[in-house]
Amino acid sequence: MAGAIGAYLLRIPSLKLNVRAQIPDERMNQQQRIHREGYLLSILMILWFMAAQVLPILYATTDWFGRFDFWLPDACYFAGIPVFILALWLLWRSHTDLARSWSAVVQIKRNQQLVTAGIYGCMRHPIYSAHLLWGLAQVLMIHNWLCGFAGFVLIIFIMVLRIPREERLLLSQYGEEYRRYMQTTGGLLPRCR
Repeated sequence: MAGAIGAYLLRIPSLKLNVRAQIPDERMNQQQRIHREGYLLSILMILWFMAAQVLPILYATTDWFGRFDFWLPDACYFAGIPVFILALWLLWRSHTDLARSWSAVVQIKRNQQLVTAGIYGCMRHPIYSAHLLWGLAQVLMIHNWLCGFAGFVLIIFIMVLRIPREERLLLSQYGEEYRRYMQTTGGLLPRCR
């Protein structure tokens, strides 16, 4: 619960910055977001939210999912804590470096510049990497087949669908500049120039 709350608290500055700087025609209602993302991806993202945040809270506060428990050594739980802290740091760093360029949906904003500084100097998709680490930490800390693994599995499906779309959009917008950037940085894992 603390991690989920922390993740949202980390995003507040980016959300405020985007709301203040947003051009009215860049704002999207829920129907426009679903149209932009597609129904499958929209459903997967709702399911991921439930699996990564709601299920762990229910697991911690009820015994509804006890039949899905499995055993792992306590060391796994304690290993999950620094993994989750790293995920939160990476999420914070990514949003801070993107600043106004961050968007909850795949889009290029008016006058948006390609961000290649900070964490983006080493990797192109650190927010997805942060969510992967979050999912891994959840597996290590919640020893339950449903509540531990569901978020991790769903974020992988989301990334398989979303990252290629983002890459195509960025290539169409920034062309050779983005192609060179792709050659000098990692996608999900750091590769510094």
